[in-house]
Amino acid sequence: MLALFELLQLPLARDIELAAVAYMTEGFSGADLQALLSDAQHAAVHELLDNADSYKPGIMPIITDALLKSIALKAKPSVSDAEKQRLYGIYSQFLDSKSRGIPKAKGQPWHKKPSP
Repeated sequence: MLALFELLQLPLARDIELAAVAYMTEGFSGADLQALLSDAQHAAVHELLDNADSYKPGIMPIITDALLKSIALKAKPSVSDAEKQRLYGIYSQFLDSKSRGIPKAKGQPWHKKPSP
């Protein structure tokens, strides 16, 4: 998640509890987290524009802890638990086949022979 914060175009408040946000977004994909941060950026801009003081020079929108957590509460992961389990199963089979070695196919000399 920390790497995604580098993509932000707005500053984060110093009091953001990253551990709490990480807990709230457990199971989110990288794309889900990127969308969450994008939504937080938009919300921060709208919050500033709705504020009467926003027309003063030098005032920048900022992503606050409360704002980020409110966006995280509304967000849902894009991949269901059932789909994650299915994908983990496929990945596990892939790893198992790699560790056993793939049978050498005719005309494909780059494949390993399975060990007895």
